[in-house]
Amino acid sequence: MIFEDLPKEIRARFEERGILGLKECVKSDMLPDGTFGILWVGVDEEYLYLLSGKEKRVRRRGKPTKTEFEETSFDLLPIKDLGKCKVERYFATARLVCEKEGEEPRELLKFSLGAANEINKLLRHLGDKRGEDSSEGGPAQGNRGRHGPPPPPPSAEKSEEEKKAKRKSTIRRMLGMFKDYRRLLIRYFIVILISAAFGLLSPYVGTKVLYDNVLQEGDPWYGQVGLFILMLIGVRLISMGLTMLERKFFGADIAPSVTYDLKTKIFASLQRLDMGFYTDKQTGALMNRVYDDAEELYWFFCDILPFCVINIATLIGITIILFLLNPLLAAMVIVMVPLMFFIYRGLTRFFRRMHHRRWTYRSAMVSQVSETVTGQRIVKAFAKEKEEVDRFSAYSDRFRKVSLQLQNMQATVFPAVGLLTVFANMAVLGVGGTMILQDNGFTLGALMTFTTYLNMLYSPIEYIAHMSTELMRCIDSAERVFEIIDTVPNVRESDNPVSLPRLKGDIELKNVMFEYEPGRPIIKDLSLKVNAGQMVGIVGKTGAGKSTIVNLMARLYDVKEGTITIDGVNIKDIAIKDLRRNIGIVSQEIYLFTGTVADNIRYARPEASDEEVIAAAKAAAAHEFILKLPNGYETRIGADGQDLSGGERQRVSIARAILQNPKILILDEATASMDTVTERKIQEALSALQQGRTTVSIAHRLSTLRDADRLAVIEKGDMVEYGTHEELIRQKGVYYKLYMLQAEASKQIALAE
Repeated sequence: MIFEDLPKEIRARFEERGILGLKECVKSDMLPDGTFGILWVGVDEEYLYLLSGKEKRVRRRGKPTKTEFEETSFDLLPIKDLGKCKVERYFATARLVCEKEGEEPRELLKFSLGAANEINKLLRHLGDKRGEDSSEGGPAQGNRGRHGPPPPPPSAEKSEEEKKAKRKSTIRRMLGMFKDYRRLLIRYFIVILISAAFGLLSPYVGTKVLYDNVLQEGDPWYGQVGLFILMLIGVRLISMGLTMLERKFFGADIAPSVTYDLKTKIFASLQRLDMGFYTDKQTGALMNRVYDDAEELYWFFCDILPFCVINIATLIGITIILFLLNPLLAAMVIVMVPLMFFIYRGLTRFFRRMHHRRWTYRSAMVSQVSETVTGQRIVKAFAKEKEEVDRFSAYSDRFRKVSLQLQNMQATVFPAVGLLTVFANMAVLGVGGTMILQDNGFTLGALMTFTTYLNMLYSPIEYIAHMSTELMRCIDSAERVFEIIDTVPNVRESDNPVSLPRLKGDIELKNVMFEYEPGRPIIKDLSLKVNAGQMVGIVGKTGAGKSTIVNLMARLYDVKEGTITIDGVNIKDIAIKDLRRNIGIVSQEIYLFTGTVADNIRYARPEASDEEVIAAAKAAAAHEFILKLPNGYETRIGADGQDLSGGERQRVSIARAILQNPKILILDEATASMDTVTERKIQEALSALQQGRTTVSIAHRLSTLRDADRLAVIEKGDMVEYGTHEELIRQKGVYYKLYMLQAEASKQIALAE
């Protein structure tokens, strides 16, 4: 979590040691000696901090029991001395170990597996900094007292400069989104300048001309009230027309088009990213980026940018007019402008941090709603409605508090700064009135006009100053949006992809190694060959790496080492569209979209006819239950097929794969949720489908794989056995033991029945 979000008591422990900010801080549940307790682990640019302690309950008379943190130790370690860090996992616990060349591995801390995800967050920051030379600090750094505050990071100033440069780059990039609308923008700015000019003309006509000409005896305009009214109406009408025109140009033509392009780019980028990107992302957070963050940028384009241009033009014009009316009074007023900007600029950083925290809490709240709605079946099954409400209430309360803090700060600061305008008006009236009494050429009309423009002056100043906080919020949103757009997928197409519209189906894995997390290989030096037209079954215990193997074949992930070839071509060189078109997957993790049953089957091949859809459903033993639905194939089902049973969803998924008619068929527990009768029907259909196709099948029920041409037995990421069913039975190895266990279990079930 960020430093500001730490519990006040914990944050105070760090601050009293001179530590005012951390890049990351996580909470572990075991002390360095292996006993359970509280360990706060923080990291900044140079040091790793370990704050150990235990929670104790303090009874308070007449009040609820309070939990306090009792500190037991505090340590800091220079990151440059840690070496390479990694997490080693055991059955129920894990430890963070650092290895430095020429030295014995060093254990930094222990923790339970429940805290593993939190500790993994530190590895990213430790990996960025390990091995850096911090010679600027000198030898004295190694002799500091154990509890002494660390010196300010030498790179802090550089880091701040990098942040400023990044913000400028983000703003330039946001403005660059208008490059396709140059002609409209040119016309828009011309209209803005003319509109600003007429807006500035109105006060002069409505005040100076009225007092010093129309109401002044002896002036040629004296008494021409009707003509004056007509002239004033004309100026106002032209000004209003120009305002409508500028809003049409920008609000109706440019901004919606730019926002449409942006949202399309975000969604297209999400589709381009590989499965690894989604592994640790929450659905609600990604939805925020598509909707809320894009909406923030919409308001930047529709509100901040155009009104910023208008107010800057107005500010410059009013300043010029004030000096033309009276240089002395203008100088008095302009002196206060930098003061107002200085005050607002000092508040910018605070408001930006508050907006970021508000977005973080809102994202967590949206994610919790998304996950709870999706998992309603589980929530109700375990009667966790109250716990989920309490969890949402906690997220919502944090969002409420930071929103109140933000609103209270804004409600206090802006009126307080507004007092400056009151003082300026009083000063102008005092000095200007004295000038009029001294009869030095300064007229009542000029004074009234000056005060009118003065009131107009502070409006653009206030807007521009307030715009800084809005701009910071938009920059935050833009950075999150551009993060998705700029993310380079790990699985990406070759610069010169090989086009293979129709594959034969020869698959070969050579010395393949793969890991989801660094240091935890799932597949280890695995080699496997599947000839075109063969059926190969992959068996093994849960977690052995079976699904990972087929995911690598389909290139949902890329291997870390080794190669996978299809028809002798490395799959990294095959055009992704051709590869995916030729591989059909029926997974144990099934997803059906909101829509009709026919649409879900036709998703594999949108141009398929109704007859082809029905034929695929029949082959998957789905036709009969579909006809029993209220509207048959046109029955609408909810997201993820929530109106269907598990077996029905799986049969629709198989029909989808059959309609695709792939050359390579991957079955990952394709019949796991079906009864024996339905499974037998589908196996017959799949057997017919497998003719002339390469099939890779994963199944826990080994009886379904007896007819496979070859069986590969996977254990802890290694292929330990390979051969036909009969050959593996004769070997009496791992496969034999698994098969006999299942056979014995089947006998027991039969006897019980």
